[in-house]
Amino acid sequence: MSTPEAQALPPEVQQELRERWQALRLAGVLAIIVGVVAILVPAVFSVGTAIFIGIILLFAGAWMLFDAWSVRGAGRVLVRVLWALLTEFAGIYLLVAPLEGTVTLTFVLVVYFIAIGCVRIAEAVGLRGMPNAGMVGVNGVLSLLIGLLILIDFPSSADWAIGLLVGIDLLFAGWGLLTVSGLGRRLAAA
Repeated sequence: MSTPEAQALPPEVQQELRERWQALRLAGVLAIIVGVVAILVPAVFSVGTAIFIGIILLFAGAWMLFDAWSVRGAGRVLVRVLWALLTEFAGIYLLVAPLEGTVTLTFVLVVYFIAIGCVRIAEAVGLRGMPNAGMVGVNGVLSLLIGLLILIDFPSSADWAIGLLVGIDLLFAGWGLLTVSGLGRRLAAA
């Protein structure tokens, strides 16, 4: 017996949900736990995020430097080497001065939340009539509002904003994953 929500889904999506609902549930629970921790200690999570991004930039810069030598022409190699060195510099800066880096990261995250909010709202409009389209829309509206609220208080919000923004987004993403996993569980039981 199939639910009305499941009937709106293509058969291949229904099959994926039947097979992977437990992984979706686990991902949802983990997202909620990390989200709560980020909300409870946003300053620590903000600095941790800056350090994590710094490490990613160091690895990316190293790869870019290695890849720079794969192109032809001294001008192109030089441009790629400069790009790699700028990436390395940004990574080192975030590792050495993560508190100062949170101001820049907060601005980037605000732009991200505003953009992802608009994308999620557009996706929800496109998914009208599908299961959980409303949840996607609510997530989009909240992401957009959070981005705008943090932008209004910028740059003083940089100390705590990254942790709070990511935490709230993880809560809603986890809630959405739990909702989808519940549908998959019902499909698997049917």
